[in-house]
Amino acid sequence: MRFDDEIIRAVKHQVAIDSDNTKSDDDVADIVTAVRLAISSSSYDFSNFDSTTLSQGVKKRNVKQFPDIYSPESVLCQCIKRILDRAFKIKYPNRNKSVRSLFDAFKAVKQMADFTIIKYDFKDYFNSVSTPYVYEKYIKEKLTDRFDFDLISRFAEQTQYAYAGFSTSNVVSEIIAQQFDIAVQLAFSGKGVLFFERYIDDSIIVVNEHVSASECQKILERVLGEVFYDDNINTQPKCKTKFNQSKFVHISRRGLIAFPNVPQTVDYLGYEFIFVSNNNKTELTYGITQAKRDKYAKRVDKIIMLYKEPYLDGQRNSDCQNIELLRHRILAFTSRTVYQSRKFRQTIWKTKGFIGNYGELRYLLGESVDLDTEIFLQNMVIDAFTRAALDEPYFIKGSKNKSGYNLHENMAKNRTLLLVENIGYSKSALQKLCTQVDISLVDKNGRERGYGNLVREYLIKLKVGY
Repeated sequence: MRFDDEIIRAVKHQVAIDSDNTKSDDDVADIVTAVRLAISSSSYDFSNFDSTTLSQGVKKRNVKQFPDIYSPESVLCQCIKRILDRAFKIKYPNRNKSVRSLFDAFKAVKQMADFTIIKYDFKDYFNSVSTPYVYEKYIKEKLTDRFDFDLISRFAEQTQYAYAGFSTSNVVSEIIAQQFDIAVQLAFSGKGVLFFERYIDDSIIVVNEHVSASECQKILERVLGEVFYDDNINTQPKCKTKFNQSKFVHISRRGLIAFPNVPQTVDYLGYEFIFVSNNNKTELTYGITQAKRDKYAKRVDKIIMLYKEPYLDGQRNSDCQNIELLRHRILAFTSRTVYQSRKFRQTIWKTKGFIGNYGELRYLLGESVDLDTEIFLQNMVIDAFTRAALDEPYFIKGSKNKSGYNLHENMAKNRTLLLVENIGYSKSALQKLCTQVDISLVDKNGRERGYGNLVREYLIKLKVGY
């Protein structure tokens, strides 16, 4: 069966992302057999999904998920994603690359005689994109294999939208988003496009002349209609894609000059870029948005709560009063964590943590970083203990700038928890870290745990995630 390799790979992918994975090779073989049987009997049904609402701070996110990640439908979704990734040569946006490009562009923009910056995004993007519409307008013509054609057409019909939560949501929404990108850049091409960047549904475009906010919005709405609401595509349901008007941003040099010394701000991927005209000169400072500062402050609050509270959700909290565990968690939070993981036969480098996410500010501290962000970086850990009505622990007492548990200091030094054998922590050093937070060095069968296994256990216990 031609599709066998694709199914096996998809099942192995599901095993790799399963946090409760206990699947043996025999279990994997049984799952593959079940998927094959569902295909041969045509018994799979992509409409058998559950709806749930996830909380992300104050935000609520509606997602769709199959009850079992090893069900034929869930595995086949992973297969469909790979088929479409190949067919459209999809390259997903890289957050760090997008940010670096924008920093470079804005450094040039502030020197320009005229410019316009436009930022826009879509409202509830994944859940608004009609899969039958994208299939009919863009996907159908790319499928040359009859099996792929039948599988994906059935998927489109039964799912209706590129719902958040499906493994296919990124690829379906990315296919049409890339078409939208091309059309937008073409629509603004006569105005001198200097920069364009999109990360999922968040886009910024910079042109080297003045374009009014109303004209920018008019152009974007026209392109939206052409790409997402083509009357020649007679499918149901239709796309529901709309711009999030509350997040539209328009900044121009003329607008800055008209209101000197009045800051105008655009945010992107958690960064804040603050433009102001001073003596007819454009000045730029950088920061972290209030929403992201609040988000990370709450993470530290949660870490401290795990230390402070003897009971959580009616259950006895085993982390309570474990000062060493608290120390390790604070240290990990205020550091950049780098480690390796295995996915199939590949070694993947991963970087996590606040400093990793906002590393571009490292070179601007004390010079071009706005005051609110500077204060946040200096005081956020100490402020968290104040909110919790706790004295500063022994490892933080003393100089705020030399404690080693300070975000500002650690960002300036790019302090890194390098959990990579031979170039970072040795195995014996990692074992010492694990012992300090009560992680067993042997598995349930009494065998010594390997380096990668210890890294995984350590990062999970420190609330970094793996």
